[in-house]
Amino acid sequence: MKRLKMAAYLNDKKVEADEENPVPYIGMENIESWTGKLLPIDPDVTPSGVANRFTAKNTLFGKLRPYLAKACNPSFDGLCSTELLVIESEDFDRRALLYWLLADGFIRLVDSSTYGSKMPRANWDFIGNCLLPVPPLPEQSAIAAYLDRETAKIDKLVEKIEAVVARLQEYRSALITAAVTGKIDVQTKDKEMLSVHNAGDSVHNAGDSVHNAGDSVHRPHPKRIFP
Repeated sequence: MKRLKMAAYLNDKKVEADEENPVPYIGMENIESWTGKLLPIDPDVTPSGVANRFTAKNTLFGKLRPYLAKACNPSFDGLCSTELLVIESEDFDRRALLYWLLADGFIRLVDSSTYGSKMPRANWDFIGNCLLPVPPLPEQSAIAAYLDRETAKIDKLVEKIEAVVARLQEYRSALITAAVTGKIDVQTKDKEMLSVHNAGDSVHNAGDSVHNAGDSVHRPHPKRIFP
């Protein structure tokens, strides 16, 4: 176990943004909560004032409202909001570090340290003192690869379920409209109910897939290090 500041350091290079020489800019709003995914960046948006500089080797972690769990590994150099900590380390596989920073236990710990009621923030003094396991890099890479595979499966299942739910919502609206406008005979609704059952089967099948995936995810990994 090491304190984060002993295995990584804060890259606190602040610069004045230059609107005449725009570079990619990441704001808090460009990072999806809990997933580590970077959302589309508007190339026409240029920051004003002071910003943090980052490189493709850094990991970004949101110190403002840390309960939002915003962190990412950018694949390019650029500028970011000063509300994002720029972390650099040679002791970590960046993917493994990102998973650790987004672990529920770590987020709750950091959130408990915040100050300010309207705009609660954490600071590097606290975050850098948090203890974390630092196994050999090959082991970190293996863990990160495993989590990449498993979370990708879950993301695909979520997409399928959301698509089924959207179809059911559309069908529900259409069914209500047809019934109240007299377009269907509610006395002979067998065909309509069959459609509902078929849609329900789709949800049920998707649910089985999630259950099976959940069994796999909840099975403890022999080299799991994250809380």
